[in-house]
Amino acid sequence: MSTVGNERRPGLVGSGGSAQEKAPRQSLRELQKQLTRERLIEAGAEEFRSRGYNETTAENIASAAGASRATFYVYFRSKAEVVAEIMRQGAPEVLAAYRRLDEIENPDLESIVSWLGDTFALWREKARDFATMEQALANDDVVTDTWISVLGNSYKVMPRTFSRFTDPDEHERARLHLLTLQMALDRMMYFAVIRERPVDMVSLKEVLAAQWLAFLCRGTTTQ
Repeated sequence: MSTVGNERRPGLVGSGGSAQEKAPRQSLRELQKQLTRERLIEAGAEEFRSRGYNETTAENIASAAGASRATFYVYFRSKAEVVAEIMRQGAPEVLAAYRRLDEIENPDLESIVSWLGDTFALWREKARDFATMEQALANDDVVTDTWISVLGNSYKVMPRTFSRFTDPDEHERARLHLLTLQMALDRMMYFAVIRERPVDMVSLKEVLAAQWLAFLCRGTTTQ
């Protein structure tokens, strides 16, 4: 909030109207393009859920969105780019999970197991979306690059943990340590939750919790 009271600021209020009137407006054409793109993304997500990534085509997505194949290629070069956009839109929820992990005061096995329980619940809730992403990761670089980017930047929402690593080299090693844990967690989630392979979930959470706790305590006197 401004602290300058009613003071007039040049360029915002004056001989042309209010600040709101000066703000650039989105043209109808730009709005229509944005809505078309969003329809394609939403249609893509539904097609991937029902058909699977490998069986879904650009034509399927365009048809479900009420658009033509040519229109699809105006906005996306491939179905992989649709998956990448879905991943970007889901990134805040993923980052929020790592933010909650970082906010745990005095982490112990019990608190990390609880956090993992929430993570397992998220994978169950969005199982079809995660299955799509896993299938796309095996085939398309654009999806892999997006996934690495999302996970690779998650350290930014973990200031409590990473503030300990003031040395640049140690900070980078810690970031890579986090990334390897995330990749391992994703693999286990895929096989245990998506593929429903038999595993003792209680023991699995305890093993994973010990690994994550070691990372969170890295560089502390209690390590």
